[in-house]
Amino acid sequence: MNAVEAENLSKHYQVYLKPFDRLKEAVLRKPCHDRVDALTDVSFEISEGGTLGIIGENGAGKSTLLKILAGTVRPTSGRMARNGRMAALLELGSGFHPDFSGRQNIYLNAALLGLKEKEIRDREQSIIEFSELKNAIDRPVKTYSSGMYVRLAFSIATSVDPDVLIIDEALSVGDQRFQQKCIDRMMGFREANKTLIICSHSMYLINELCARAIWLRNGRVQRLGNTADVVSAYLAYQEDAKGSTQNGSRQVSDNGEVSDILIEDVRLMNEKGESVDTVHQFQSVIIQVKTKTTGAPVRGHLAVGFGFTSGKQVFETTTKMSGLAPILFSGTQITELCIPSIPILGGNYVIRARVGDEHALKSIDQMSIGPFVISSDHPEIGMMWMAHSWKTPEASVAAH
Repeated sequence: MNAVEAENLSKHYQVYLKPFDRLKEAVLRKPCHDRVDALTDVSFEISEGGTLGIIGENGAGKSTLLKILAGTVRPTSGRMARNGRMAALLELGSGFHPDFSGRQNIYLNAALLGLKEKEIRDREQSIIEFSELKNAIDRPVKTYSSGMYVRLAFSIATSVDPDVLIIDEALSVGDQRFQQKCIDRMMGFREANKTLIICSHSMYLINELCARAIWLRNGRVQRLGNTADVVSAYLAYQEDAKGSTQNGSRQVSDNGEVSDILIEDVRLMNEKGESVDTVHQFQSVIIQVKTKTTGAPVRGHLAVGFGFTSGKQVFETTTKMSGLAPILFSGTQITELCIPSIPILGGNYVIRARVGDEHALKSIDQMSIGPFVISSDHPEIGMMWMAHSWKTPEASVAAH
């Protein structure tokens, strides 16, 4: 059974330049508005226990789609079906009464999500403890900061034991430590076979938590499928449209101090440690990544991958995937990925390096180099060469 089914969902808005135009339209019986297409013919399915990431630029229709899935907005046309209890964390403060206290809003929100009063009482303390708002829980939420709003909203949404959890970009608000708590809880939901729908600009988060992804562009599905393929296509589109940019981010160290991690240099080297821009297939290569950390030491993971110049990923690995403990980034450091035999077929490629947090979810900085050339003596087609042999019908007959 599918947890969510969307078929040809479309949402159109009527935009009036002046309030008087509404009356004018009603009297004259002719359009006096502009039509804005927020979504057009969006279709997909999510199986029970499935995970879907929604990506795209600002204004692509992501929030509109999430509101339709959550049931707070009706589609103009199309069909949408949901199974099981659904909880959503959408716009900041949505569903909260500003004059109610945090505690009162717990009861209000949880009741709207289908919990009975006794169930809410049983979970009230755990919601408060997770939100870390014990000292402010009886204050009106209109006095809360944006980060406090998110703490309370996420705690409520994830404490009602939903079958489907929808998370918008609201998690980008708030401190790094609480964001990590939220990520840990979402990973627990995934392991419990709950259905997750996540909208985020963090490709690390989407890659780590979601098996499938949907890329929206101008309200339409640009691509839907395996997360790695969709994310690669989206990143390639961004690079083509805007050029490659670094996105350094601040991190919080173990002792609470703020730190910055930047990738200063990425090099492709041969087995002698010499920088090269051309390598031969099956040659031993080293990818060297130089990082610089300002502030206190901070733990994180490193990712290195090969891709086509079009943006499609060929191979990527992380220190976490390889079973390594988080790297303690401190000062200027060199990390190397050693590949004893590169099997990729001949062509032009780029190398992408990323540094992420200690869970390899949040991207901190990235850098791409290339193109570099892989030369090959093999004429085969595709991405990499595999050992093989043929057994033809003639050879079979001859053997008899």
